[in-house]
Amino acid sequence: MAVFPVFANQTRKSIQNSLSPKKRPDSAFYEDKKHGWYWYEIEPEQLEKKEIPKSDRSVNLKAYTYDDLWNMYPDDFQELVELIKKKAVQYPTKDNVKDFMFLQDIARRKAVAFAGVFTYVAQNSHELTTKDVYPITKPGQRARVSNIMQEKNGTIMASKKDFALIMFFSEDCSYCQAQLPILQYFTENFQWPVRMVNIDTNPAAADRFNISITPQVILVYKKTGDYMPISSGVISLSELKTKLYRSIKLMRGEITPQQWFLYEFEKNKSADPLKYVGQNVQIK
Repeated sequence: MAVFPVFANQTRKSIQNSLSPKKRPDSAFYEDKKHGWYWYEIEPEQLEKKEIPKSDRSVNLKAYTYDDLWNMYPDDFQELVELIKKKAVQYPTKDNVKDFMFLQDIARRKAVAFAGVFTYVAQNSHELTTKDVYPITKPGQRARVSNIMQEKNGTIMASKKDFALIMFFSEDCSYCQAQLPILQYFTENFQWPVRMVNIDTNPAAADRFNISITPQVILVYKKTGDYMPISSGVISLSELKTKLYRSIKLMRGEITPQQWFLYEFEKNKSADPLKYVGQNVQIK
């Protein structure tokens, strides 16, 4: 029984000796041990130091002759102007501002030169302008409007035997009632046949022509049986005539969709987008 206390005393002494001031770890270790990555403490990110780009302040107009600047490619000239402008803004000295105004003066003179040559070429190459079909003067504009009206009315009047209109309506459609007098006025002036189809009592016809709303007007080419939508909703007489004119010429093969806006008196002129298509035009 006496052995155990002696052994215990010796053990305590050995532990105390092992923790003597000479061998004992620094107390700061125990105070700060709950720090670091293991305890979810993330090290602050080390941001890369980026050098601020320095602007090119070495550009000097003395390196260029006037001819160099006058004949410089526009993109290069614009870049040079921008550099000189920024230099003048950063350092608004007399010389820097004068250099910027010098380049602005060259740009102004170049613009005047371009405008002069453009006007000269337009006067001597009328085929490259639109004055042959789009006159600027009031008398010329009145003549153009007169040509358009005559061409529309003449084409529609001459096509009444080959084409017909179908108007689809429904009983409870107030817009259909608004469209009726417009179509009546049209038939009285151009003697066109117009067939009225009630989609409520004739749904098969509506399905055949893919009619989803009323009023809707379609154009039928009697020779081929082809048809083309003209309007959905109420359409004015002027718009009806314009759409009929263009649709008739397209269905007859007189124009292509690319020439949709073209009138007959404009063919092979500046308004015709396909005037030179298929031709080997040499650029001088």
